[in-house]
Amino acid sequence: MIKKLFKKQQIRFLFVGGLNTIVGYGSYTILLLLGINYLIANTVSTIVGVIHSYMWNRKFTFESNKKIGKELIKFVLVYVISYLIGMLNISILVSKVGINEYMAGAFNLVITTLISWFGHKYFSFKEVKK
Repeated sequence: MIKKLFKKQQIRFLFVGGLNTIVGYGSYTILLLLGINYLIANTVSTIVGVIHSYMWNRKFTFESNKKIGKELIKFVLVYVISYLIGMLNISILVSKVGINEYMAGAFNLVITTLISWFGHKYFSFKEVKK
């Protein structure tokens, strides 16, 4: 049953996203607990998350066999866009809306997950029609 479930690319993406959430948000939370500013914590946790995500998504989610060069550049570009939108979002939520840093980070996951799915599916790991 689990093998059948993981045949769907969306399920694999969500699974990797779950792992990435644990790694990324876990890093963010730990850095906040250590007294690191939330914007710096978000930057560091994003870098950690991007590395983790690329390794898993390349082989497990999208089963890519392409050369890493262009693919990695596209992957990072999607995350740069996601990061910039996320930083703007999290800044507004904390400084203008008054949401605490933890909730803002959690809400931000929804936004960045959607950007990542569409960006990686249709840009980073886009399959070339033959």
